[in-house]
Amino acid sequence: MRARVVPPPAVPLAFVASALLALGAALGWAALATPPPLALLHLIVVGGFLTIAMGLLYQFVPVVATAPLRWPALAFVHLALALTGTLAIVSGFATGDFARVQVGGLLHLGGIALEIALLVATVRARRAPAPAAGGLLALVWLVGVVIAGAWLAGRLAHGAPTGSLARMHAVAGIAGFFGTLIVAVTLRLARMFERVDFEPRTAWLALAATGAAALALAVPRVGGVVLVAVAAVFGGTLAAVARRRNPAYQPETLWYAGISAAGALAAATAYALGHGALAVGLAVWFFIGAAVLGYLQRIVPFIWWIVRSRREGTPNIPTLARMNAPTLGAAILVVWVLAGIVRVVAPISHLWAALALLAWLGLLVQLARPFVVRRTAGS
Repeated sequence: MRARVVPPPAVPLAFVASALLALGAALGWAALATPPPLALLHLIVVGGFLTIAMGLLYQFVPVVATAPLRWPALAFVHLALALTGTLAIVSGFATGDFARVQVGGLLHLGGIALEIALLVATVRARRAPAPAAGGLLALVWLVGVVIAGAWLAGRLAHGAPTGSLARMHAVAGIAGFFGTLIVAVTLRLARMFERVDFEPRTAWLALAATGAAALALAVPRVGGVVLVAVAAVFGGTLAAVARRRNPAYQPETLWYAGISAAGALAAATAYALGHGALAVGLAVWFFIGAAVLGYLQRIVPFIWWIVRSRREGTPNIPTLARMNAPTLGAAILVVWVLAGIVRVVAPISHLWAALALLAWLGLLVQLARPFVVRRTAGS
């Protein structure tokens, strides 16, 4: 891969490291205490999953579009805004200070606007391929999500009725942003790591996810049914990947993607049936969480493999496959799924958080491997 189109590794890795700390703090908080639900939810989703997604988009879009990231130093300004915004949002929900929550949302909005500007400047000289365009479309959704969240916080701060704004905020974030993003990213990763090319479906699947999310905002029951259909098609595409893949390749990407697709289908079904809280829980834990945890285990080794191949030469470093431990990856997924099941069945128990914290520790070990594992004979 040409060096000039690969962003500085410090950009995505700084976002990932910050998000992993936030995720660990959230799970530890839930394991040891009973945090306010909205504070905990936003620390997991905004501080953890969203921060990872924003960081990896700085890597994904330039690499897929084969264009150098413009002004990468400004990405660290975005990170500072994101961290400060997350702290304000979580502390605001924890103390009931909704004005602080609104300030945190506006800080995030500034960072997102900066990322959009940098990525648009990166791809503007060429036609962005479907996965990169899908990532940019997801960021447009994210702008609306944050604006709705800031508006909602402002109304709560003044004691005004919120109407359906909370539902719209959740639907836009889960189905609009994460739905569009995960669909756009998954088939590119399947092409890279499973050697099965269904990437031509990315454009219409991402547009279908976006359209279904928009419909779910306007007509919840009808939109929910359409979300179910899109999730089923997405899952069917992954099943086709599974049928065609070479069994000699490591299967972790497909495992995590499969759980993510199943989570999307379950969450969409719950939403269509009018169980909004259950839909959010299923979507956050299985649809979003499984995708984020699984794809991290591929993308971080890939980033660092490129760095090490330049520094040490490809013949002197382990293969990308050896940097990732399949058994550990499977164990992380099993424990994460168990934690999610416990969370749905017994949400007031601390057991789910303890299990999730164990999965998080396994993830840290997995992500450390690319930085420390050395080459051995035959690797």
